[in-house]
Amino acid sequence: MVASHRPHPVHSLREAAALFFRHASPALLGLQFLAAVVLRTLAGPLTWAEVVVVVFVAIYWPVQEYALHRHMLHFRPRRWLGVEVDPLACRYHRHHHRHPWELRYTFLPPRLIAMLIPIHALVWWKATPTWEAALTGIIAFGGATLSYEWIHFLTHTAYRPRTSWMRTVVRRHRWHHFKNERYWFAFVVPMVDALFLTDPAPGDVATSPSCRDLEAD
Repeated sequence: MVASHRPHPVHSLREAAALFFRHASPALLGLQFLAAVVLRTLAGPLTWAEVVVVVFVAIYWPVQEYALHRHMLHFRPRRWLGVEVDPLACRYHRHHHRHPWELRYTFLPPRLIAMLIPIHALVWWKATPTWEAALTGIIAFGGATLSYEWIHFLTHTAYRPRTSWMRTVVRRHRWHHFKNERYWFAFVVPMVDALFLTDPAPGDVATSPSCRDLEAD
């Protein structure tokens, strides 16, 4: 596949959504989300335990999103006990930096998603007091993951945001890709960067020569 050198044109959110769900990772996440919503709807009214689950996910998601981006996806290949350690998600992310307009690599690897969905369900089953709360956890965290994939996808198309929040997300994410990869790791909640001191004014940092290869070569 020849990498694109410009954002993929999209003229509406409907057109973007059709393109989004043609990819395997969003399709898998969407199926997980819909299945959990249907099962939870059939189970009856919400409980206070489920409210706690939703609040927990709302607080936890932006922080873990930042930590995974900074410390896992930007992990550099290294040798340990004679074996090269270079996880699939890290290889995907390096390709994403090298070819930021190639939409396939804006998503988490489909193989990883397929593996994580049953693990995700098991974790919520073990961590919550009822299966209804487990389903709510799957909905909340799975919905956050799907939302992240959707917003990230939009930032790598030619979609023109209509809200100031989305314009901020796009602007900061493109600084991360084209200005300096050591900053602006946060995504859906940009203020998380300020919490971890990775939110400089773009004019105060040098343009990095390793935005594309993440210093991996």
